[in-house]
Amino acid sequence: MESTLNPEALRLRGELEKSLNTLKVNRDKVPLNVLKTKYKKGYEELCVSIRNTTSDYVKQIVLHEIRIHKDYLDEGIAIMEKAIQESGLLKEISKAAFCKQNVTEVTNLALKLRKTILEALEPFYGSHTGLYITPECLEHPDILPEFYCFANGCIWKERQWIPLEKAHLTTLPLTQSA
Repeated sequence: MESTLNPEALRLRGELEKSLNTLKVNRDKVPLNVLKTKYKKGYEELCVSIRNTTSDYVKQIVLHEIRIHKDYLDEGIAIMEKAIQESGLLKEISKAAFCKQNVTEVTNLALKLRKTILEALEPFYGSHTGLYITPECLEHPDILPEFYCFANGCIWKERQWIPLEKAHLTTLPLTQSA
């Protein structure tokens, strides 16, 4: 699983592991009320650092390569926010970090949240899909056009959305479904 994370997510994971280990050691050795009073400044700084790093790490996992064209951004963001809110996973991620100091659980929950968001986006992508007709399609009637999503700039190939620029296609989509 770790090997599938992008380089920035891997960097943040390392940073988060270090901070969570520090939090765990502190909580194991010092009573919480002492951490919150005598060591208040350092403890609060550590907690803020963990909160920020966890947020950045989860965003790297969840949003990696999710594409939404600027013309469809408001609609796409609303769908993602609703999926995030309804999933309840942010609270679980917070518990995994602060209560359990478990970066593996944070990662697994972030991957679950990513899957939830991708599933929520599928009808949105489908409603903004048209045919992508290449010159080859026009020259050879047996070659079928691809499905192109205007909302993400991708074509549907091999049961997934592939960015148009990665699919090595150079012509523009000619039709959009109603």
